[in-house]
Amino acid sequence: MLEQLLLTALLAAPAAGGELTFDEAKSEMLASNPQAVSSARALDAARERLTAARAGLYPSFSASASYSRSGSQGSAPGDSYSYGFNGSQPLFSPSIPAAVRSAEASHRSAKASYDGLVSRLGYDLKASFAGILNARETLKLSESTLKRREENLELIRLKYEAGRENKAALLETEAALKTARWRHERYKKELLLLERGLNRLLGRGLREPVPELALPEPPAPPGDLSPFEARLREHPSLRAARAAVDSAMAAEDSAVSGRLPEASADGSYRWSGADWPDSRNGWSVGARISLPLFAGGSLKARVAAARSALASAEADLRDSSDGVYLSAEDAFLSWREAAAWLDVAGSSLDAAEARAWLVRKQYLAGQSSYFEWRTVEDSLITVQNDYLSAGRALVLAHAAFVRAIGE
Repeated sequence: MLEQLLLTALLAAPAAGGELTFDEAKSEMLASNPQAVSSARALDAARERLTAARAGLYPSFSASASYSRSGSQGSAPGDSYSYGFNGSQPLFSPSIPAAVRSAEASHRSAKASYDGLVSRLGYDLKASFAGILNARETLKLSESTLKRREENLELIRLKYEAGRENKAALLETEAALKTARWRHERYKKELLLLERGLNRLLGRGLREPVPELALPEPPAPPGDLSPFEARLREHPSLRAARAAVDSAMAAEDSAVSGRLPEASADGSYRWSGADWPDSRNGWSVGARISLPLFAGGSLKARVAAARSALASAEADLRDSSDGVYLSAEDAFLSWREAAAWLDVAGSSLDAAEARAWLVRKQYLAGQSSYFEWRTVEDSLITVQNDYLSAGRALVLAHAAFVRAIGE
């Protein structure tokens, strides 16, 4: 059946040598696409900032050295030098843990942003695959249509020359053939543009040939959305919104810590002298504490601003949660609708094929008119293209659902 051949070609091309699978293309895209590379580097930067923030919890050590030579007119020059070590350890500093939590939230936000971009690019890639496969099969269908239109024209010409058909039928058949040729050129243009778009998405040269593509067939949709609810809770948008809440909490803690004392332990050991190796040495060990007394209202204002930002982030989280669920539900129902429409299109194609075969036989036997035969032929071509479009729509609907749940 033509229906089975079209669906197999569009949705379930088997992996073979020289073909580009979807997973291979996705890996290539993430390695070379400028947006993916930029987002990956931003994630690396957030990870390093987190490492730098955690370093504030540990002691720090430094070494220093200096040397100078000086003199005046009429006297010998003299040397002076010093060198030593310093160390410091925070004892009580609430702002440092708050900074660490803020950096952790920023890292989670960057990871969610990267995952969201990967999900969006994955949808774009699958849409590009589906578009190219659909365009290639449409072009093949157009070639068969051209051949059938040429055969029809030859048949009508023979009938016209034999006086069994009128000139209007001949002219209409010629016009149908020319229209089919025009559409064939348009289909070739659309395929070329789609292939250029795929090469750009993969970071390849625009004119590089596109190999055969293998796209897995979408699974049958389940009865409801419940199997995906756990995945929805880990949607990149929700993870980013939760990270924003955690960052706002850390900012509030940091603002509140401005009212609290800070304490640290410091130590140093130093050598100094005017003539090497004779030297004098000294050391010091102690603790330091500071307590803010008056800041002109800036501390109170920072705390109020941080609490307002936290309330805003929490409201955004609730809004994102509702938006993600509604978007996923809409995409899920569209997926089920597309699957049902493909089934309808398949049945319509079976009926159109049977009807076209019957009317053609009747026309050849003189049992039906040219106009009835022409109408059935045009209807078959339309139904064939509709079936290809329904297969592409199913792939896109499933891809949109996968994106809606954040995969």
